Amino acid sequence: MQDLESILAKFTKIVSTDFCENLARKTGFVKRSTSQLKGCEFAQAMMIPNSFLETETLNSLAVRMNKINKLCNLTASALAQRINSPSAAKFMKASLGYVLKDVINKSTFPLSDLPNLAKFNRILIQDSTKAELHEKLSPHFKGSGGAASKSAVKIDYIFDYQSEESINVEFFSGNIPDQSLANRIIPLLQKNDLVLRDLGYYLLESMKKIEEKKAYYLSRFKVDVNIYESKESKEPLDLARFLDRKVSAGIVDEILFLGAEKHPVRLVATLMSEEAINKRLREANRAASRRGTKISKKKSSLMKYSIFITNVPFCMLSAKEIMSIYRARWRIEIIFKQWKSCLKLHIFKGFNKDRFHCFMYGRLIMAILMGCVGPPLMRYAFELGFELSCYKLINYLLADHMLFRAIQEGTLNELIKRLVEDLPRRLCMDKRKRNSLRENIREGTSYYNVLETNELEINVA
Repeated sequence: MQDLESILAKFTKIVSTDFCENLARKTGFVKRSTSQLKGCEFAQAMMIPNSFLETETLNSLAVRMNKINKLCNLTASALAQRINSPSAAKFMKASLGYVLKDVINKSTFPLSDLPNLAKFNRILIQDSTKAELHEKLSPHFKGSGGAASKSAVKIDYIFDYQSEESINVEFFSGNIPDQSLANRIIPLLQKNDLVLRDLGYYLLESMKKIEEKKAYYLSRFKVDVNIYESKESKEPLDLARFLDRKVSAGIVDEILFLGAEKHPVRLVATLMSEEAINKRLREANRAASRRGTKISKKKSSLMKYSIFITNVPFCMLSAKEIMSIYRARWRIEIIFKQWKSCLKLHIFKGFNKDRFHCFMYGRLIMAILMGCVGPPLMRYAFELGFELSCYKLINYLLADHMLFRAIQEGTLNELIKRLVEDLPRRLCMDKRKRNSLRENIREGTSYYNVLETNELEINVA
């Protein structure tokens, strides 16, 4: 558990007295040597996960800060003056910057249970989640309109599935479309990375930049985009007819040309199961009904297919492997659910901009810390023949303020020992008939109807 010791030691540094006091002075959060508030107690109260996140108030924060530092005896109103200041937000932002730079292990290496993904340097998943805010924050964080709140925040997160580690996180106004954030990943790319994203990030310009970085992308196909059979084609393909003709030979796997620029892409498609098609049609009809529109004929004709585009060459991944690996994108959706259910990332009280920034930076640090704790325990669980449940791990560390007390009391070694002892019984997934996401990816389970496709391939052979 040396990795875990190293990660927690780095995090302990960021909430230590000396580090916090230097950073607080540098950012202007603490200016006088006689100040009751030194920075350390504020950082610990804001950054270390606790069980009261949902009901957190300024008074409960002040009480916890007093327990950390008996000399810090602020009232709720006095704390409000400090937390509702630009310098407090600057202090918390600098803390997050340190976490992203030094706490996260940049020299990542893949978990050993997924040898089928070893051909890629990293598998980077980018996605976003939203949280509604008090409408008085709308001048700073606009909502997306409609029935939703007038104010919302969008958290854009980049995650490496290979090592289960955070790469980058930022937040924006809730009305910012994912497509405008598509290029945010480009400076972070390394050679042979694979980028997985949903249709919200579909942007040809971004795909071309990924190629320029000698990296790869894998995305679902956007059905309203024109695609051509060759560079010379003047008319776009009727893709539904093209797939109907080609799918008789099993999975469709062709080089086609995308958009007005006719950029070459590898298109992979196959028929979905009857159950999946019906579910997709129901969801599409409900969405169209809410907007007061109807599904286009082009979109409706392609509903029965699962379609992907990529620049991964044929020799590197088969079509079946491509559709299996795309499953990994769901890992980030599971992380968002854990953030919201365990760390209450969607609940923010108050309407002061600087206070919100403090809480947001604090919650993101909590989320990253929890994410860093997981990979070493995942490796150990795999050696024992189990699979770690990150949901159980987070709740375990929150229960009885276990992680908070271990950092505050300097008993991290005892906590790590307890984690190792309790891991098989309390922190791993229960045995079940249904495969976990990780097992499906390890075994190459794809989206499509396996029986139907296998029969097609046998008939062709």
